[in-house]
Amino acid sequence: MMIRLVLIAACLFGLATSASADDYASQISRYRRTHGLSTVKADAHLVAIALRQAKAMSAAGKVSHFVAGSFVSRIGELRDGKAAENLAAGFLTFRETLKQWEDSPGHRENLLMPGARKVGVASVRNPGSPYRMFWAMVITD
Repeated sequence: MMIRLVLIAACLFGLATSASADDYASQISRYRRTHGLSTVKADAHLVAIALRQAKAMSAAGKVSHFVAGSFVSRIGELRDGKAAENLAAGFLTFRETLKQWEDSPGHRENLLMPGARKVGVASVRNPGSPYRMFWAMVITD
């Protein structure tokens, strides 16, 4: 009974996100490996940056790289290396979102960043928006 209550609380308060973050990284890594590139690991700092962006897009009801500030300002100390961001909206699952990114030249280029080691992916649901779901990914070397 206690374990069930802890799991319910973790889901309600967003504490059970590491498994999803690892799953997202695993799916991105699988795609990268098919192109002869290194795998990526989920990074809590990058997940937080992606979540802030997804929340800002959800609140604004639009997909924009600027709703939470410029990408350069949002990645802060990561500016010394390479970093890229993919955004999406309207896809209810990560599988659909990843497929859209794979099929888009600019998004695919980010997914296939040479030397990438870390990734953060987040989504925010907004049932009041025609998009319903907002996604953000940050990938770095």
